[in-house]
Amino acid sequence: MGCKCVQFGVIALTLPHTGHWKFNMAPHVKELSEDVKKRIVALHKDGLGYKKIAKTLKLSCSTVVKTIERFNRTGSTQNRPCHGRPKTLSARAQCHIQRLSLGNRRMSAASIAAEVEGMGGQPVSAQTIRRTLHQIGLHGCRPRRKPLLKMMHKKARKQFAEDKQTKDIDYWNHVLWSDETKIHLFGSDGVKRMWWQPVEEYKDKCVLPTVKHGGGSVMVWGCMSAAGTGELQFIEGTMNANMYCDILKQSMIPSLQRLGRRAVFQRDNDPKHTSMSTTALLKKLRVKVMDWPSMSPDLNPIEHLWGILKRKVEERKDSNIHQLSDVIMEWKTTPVATCEALVNSMPKRVKAVLKNDGGHTKY
Repeated sequence: MGCKCVQFGVIALTLPHTGHWKFNMAPHVKELSEDVKKRIVALHKDGLGYKKIAKTLKLSCSTVVKTIERFNRTGSTQNRPCHGRPKTLSARAQCHIQRLSLGNRRMSAASIAAEVEGMGGQPVSAQTIRRTLHQIGLHGCRPRRKPLLKMMHKKARKQFAEDKQTKDIDYWNHVLWSDETKIHLFGSDGVKRMWWQPVEEYKDKCVLPTVKHGGGSVMVWGCMSAAGTGELQFIEGTMNANMYCDILKQSMIPSLQRLGRRAVFQRDNDPKHTSMSTTALLKKLRVKVMDWPSMSPDLNPIEHLWGILKRKVEERKDSNIHQLSDVIMEWKTTPVATCEALVNSMPKRVKAVLKNDGGHTKY
């Protein structure tokens, strides 16, 4: 069976400072249909020139020339069959591979190859499996790390989104967002990628250094709103309900008062945040508290500010806790525009939760 030939062009470039050649393949050329080719030949037989044919059919002049030259040379507008290597996998085997990969997203290419061979198929390499999966749009990636959502969490998230979907930006602008986070002095919890040559694998610039016990860390509580960052407080030791109440009185209330009478306080459902003493204090202070669904960091814009702060710490590469504390205090210099943009994303976050039926979102 013949197959369509696609022409490729090769562009040779000289790399600066090296003098070496680099060859770039030109983009694929879309194959003309047989009807269009026959129209080109018919117009040419009627006496039209190349440029007039190209203008009439809205094609490039070179395409018209090549089509007519092929017809004059072979007497046909059809491409000659290619004699490339036949496909290793049959259409049935490809469908089986697709079912396996979609049925178990964590199944490796080697496991799929063994499964295909075990079902009576021909031996196939893991690379062939990967190439087949790429053709159907599946690529190997690190899975996104998200909190485990049980059915009750999804229902609560969906209910929250349904309740808040009609809220406008003015409502979200009066919300004070709060959270705690731990910032490590040395190293990062994330996975790092580096580029190196084989001989550079253990050079200082290609190694991610670590120290015992992580080099220390700092626990902080912070808050923010569309008007900018609020108070930031360092937490020494393990925080309990009493310590959290002190933070609310010392740091939360001054930040909340800046938002006026319509202010709403947001906090997650950590036990110390919802304890009897904390609830009584908030009621005494007449603080309006937002009902918050558990396991929902993607709905809290302050999480993105923590990410910005942690990246600053990584860039500075401080060597002691005092220097780390100085960087953390740069929290207060965060541009108001950054906070405002994060808060303005709340309607989109709510819609994303509804769209995913209470499941995870990209935020």
